[in-house]
Amino acid sequence: MSCLIRKVILMYIYTEKDLDLISWERIDEFIKKIYSDVKNYLDKEGLKIKYISPILRGGGVPAIKLSHMFNVIDMLPIQLKHNSKTQEIDLKIGLDYLKNAQLEEDECILLVEGNHVTGTTSKVAAKLLRERFGHDANIIYVSLTRDYAHRNSVENTCYTTWGMTTNETKEVSKEECERLGINYSLVSVYPWENIEEELSELNNL
Repeated sequence: MSCLIRKVILMYIYTEKDLDLISWERIDEFIKKIYSDVKNYLDKEGLKIKYISPILRGGGVPAIKLSHMFNVIDMLPIQLKHNSKTQEIDLKIGLDYLKNAQLEEDECILLVEGNHVTGTTSKVAAKLLRERFGHDANIIYVSLTRDYAHRNSVENTCYTTWGMTTNETKEVSKEECERLGINYSLVSVYPWENIEEELSELNNL
């Protein structure tokens, strides 16, 4: 989970009560929704997924599950990490390892993230894919969770969807969240994440 996007009130200390501990069952529901949405889009547009690109670490698990559901073998991992000291996105694994990869007109890349808050990391990942495959490359972008205020922040994709909307930036009012069925205050934590690590990250911005 990126700490870049946490707008913490001065001196506020996050505890476990502030966390939405997402179960594996809910993860499966998110992934089934994403699969259905993407498949409907692919069928409508006559496209097929050539590569699945997980944004590590958060996108790793959903990307693997989706690769089996779509029967796509070729993975293009990208690893990015927010640097709390420089406030920049550090590139851990780019696409320099690619040799002869290419896309046909009816092929696309499925870019997969876990928790999308402002989308800063995902925008960097999408930029890397466009630099490698061309500005007109078909990129479908999905995430398990998506901050509602920044749900469309990753531009130049042919399609995007998510499992659940959140309000982790606190940019949507309580009244609007209630109308939209979004939890106003909780921060998402996935079953493969470490609670202590997440709290430490949240409280040391």
